Amino acid sequence: MLNPIMAFSATRRMRSFRTMLIVTAYVAALLLLALAFLGPFLSNTVYLGTMTQGPLCYLALLIAQFGLIILIAPAMTSASVAGERERQTLDLLLVTNTGSFRIVFGKVLESFAVLALLIVCGMPVMSLCLLTGGVTLGQILIGELFLLAEAFACVSIGVFCSSVSRSTVLSGVLSYLLILAIGLVTALPFLLGYPRRITDVVYDRAQYAALTAAGARTMISPLLYLNPGFGLLSLVQGELHVFSSRADQLGWGRLLCTWQMADRAGWIFIALACTAGMLVISAILTILASLMIRKGNSTVKS
Repeated sequence: MLNPIMAFSATRRMRSFRTMLIVTAYVAALLLLALAFLGPFLSNTVYLGTMTQGPLCYLALLIAQFGLIILIAPAMTSASVAGERERQTLDLLLVTNTGSFRIVFGKVLESFAVLALLIVCGMPVMSLCLLTGGVTLGQILIGELFLLAEAFACVSIGVFCSSVSRSTVLSGVLSYLLILAIGLVTALPFLLGYPRRITDVVYDRAQYAALTAAGARTMISPLLYLNPGFGLLSLVQGELHVFSSRADQLGWGRLLCTWQMADRAGWIFIALACTAGMLVISAILTILASLMIRKGNSTVKS
């Protein structure tokens, strides 16, 4: 049966003129970005070097949507539970037959549905890259699925922060801080490099040549599998291979070991692992939010 919280909240949100305005602005921003890259194809003469604009346009649109979702999700979910507390309607929800988990999960689904609508509406803009070549429909669909997983994770973070906050403003601030903290903490292995034993394998040609994909995956820090940014980098590298030459030119010592290990492990595998990691974080935060919603409400009343 349809979650009643989701049904009521979604109906109220979709009837709002603000939602339509957000969708229009989102698609318009993506379209302007796409035209900035695909503009040369509108001229009378198209050169061979212009064909590279298609993959670059896909890359720019994917990164832009990645950043927009991070910016929009906390603002969209900040009032999901904290707003109920401010309006003093949370008690009415808690005394109904709807359990805490269904309340929280309904809030998550309702906000996720709006972000999913934005991503789906942006798909026709991303499909413009197909006209230039260099990008396939399968790559676009995989990118869309990755964005959906990121949106679900960001929504779960926002609803969790809203469940433990007493005000909408505090919930929004905590959401941005928690997303930043997750991004920084899980990126530490990439920023700090690897232990000496890892560098020994990378810089020894014989050992690195004998290293299997499964062995390389075990050497990658588990924290990196929880980093959405690393997942986005892996997805783009696995689909387009646009950063290979640049990474070799930079050669940032121990930092390059991360790149070499990921390349041997398989970029698409890492992207899928990061997607699974985001979903695991989402599930944990949703469960914690359902446990905290009653505790937080009793604390506020006392």
